[in-house]
Amino acid sequence: MKGLLKNNFLTVYSNAKVFSIFMLILGLFVVAVISQPLLIGYVLLSMVGFSLNAITSIKKEFISKWGKYKLTLPVKRAAIVKSYFISQLIWLLVGILYAGIVISLSWALHGCPYDNSIDVVSIFALGISVSIFTGAFFFPLLYLGGEERSDVFLVISLLCGIGVVLGIISVLNLYLAPSVTTILLSAAILLLSSLLMFALSYPLTVGIYHKKEY
Repeated sequence: MKGLLKNNFLTVYSNAKVFSIFMLILGLFVVAVISQPLLIGYVLLSMVGFSLNAITSIKKEFISKWGKYKLTLPVKRAAIVKSYFISQLIWLLVGILYAGIVISLSWALHGCPYDNSIDVVSIFALGISVSIFTGAFFFPLLYLGGEERSDVFLVISLLCGIGVVLGIISVLNLYLAPSVTTILLSAAILLLSSLLMFALSYPLTVGIYHKKEY
């Protein structure tokens, strides 16, 4: 598993390095100015962006034929799939770290830009949930439809992830009155729903991958 995770890291590294530099420069700008929408956008972009970088690494393996070569190694297909799921979570944590640092610096310099500081919980829950839902949709679609369609599957998965999150939020807003408790409960529901979907996506992806012929 360590070898698979290291390979995934090396595959993502070049794109992640460029994206990291971009996010660092953007982060400095976000910290320097006072803008609530810009800060929210940075947090979401950081988490979703790093997650998408991890997901797109599979396309590189398809182009280089490395994905097929993996099957000749003494590793199980389930382990290969698991490494992708773990890699996405690792890069999501990197995105969370970037977002957390920028928000902390911005608050230290300018104070909290929100009416209630607890609102930041909703923003993080939103970014994390969209990222996880996207991965949960993408991996089964990839192995079901083929790596050559990874670009369109990524777009579909991202739209589905956003749609599911917005759908959950809409339902919660209908039945829950605005309050601090509602914010925390909504964040918890979003996170638990996305993690459950992610967990269910893993055995589904493994099952599809086992039936796939190369």
